Amino acid sequence: MTRSLRSLLAALLFVVLLCGSSALTAHAQDRTPRFGLGFNTMLSTSDGLGLGFRGRVSAPINLDLSVALDLGLTGFVLQGRDQAVYVFDPQVSAILTLPYGQNRAPYVLGGIGAYAAFDQDDEESEGNTTRGGPTIHGGIGWVQRLNETTVYYEINPALVIGEEDVDLVFPLRLGIIF
Repeated sequence: MTRSLRSLLAALLFVVLLCGSSALTAHAQDRTPRFGLGFNTMLSTSDGLGLGFRGRVSAPINLDLSVALDLGLTGFVLQGRDQAVYVFDPQVSAILTLPYGQNRAPYVLGGIGAYAAFDQDDEESEGNTTRGGPTIHGGIGWVQRLNETTVYYEINPALVIGEEDVDLVFPLRLGIIF
């Protein structure tokens, strides 16, 4: 893992801990964090189409605003095992839920993250490190309340800021929040 990627991940962790410690104790003592698991399809300008999984922990600040930490792993495996690329993409987001109906609501989200891609060439050549970089993302989604859980689906495009170029990733996600 490159030094810049390690410092970005450390900064993301610091932001989550800072937001979680101050917001949760000050405003949301009666609200509990939510956990979500989901499926991820990602279209990338550099890697193609990938399939993966995503986990999310969100902490409410108030009834409309939450802070979330997402961890995702996506595999771009459609060109075979030798050409496969795997991407680890953590994100820190602010999620604003908009008023709509009693059991369904839209939301907007935005924040920062990282895009770390690993492929076969990383293992075979010396000096070749993880490619990718920090990301800026923003998107929209919808939540549908069931009895005790909630289903979510979202579109969350991100810009990956590399050393020499900028790539676009376009994930579509579907999951369950507990």
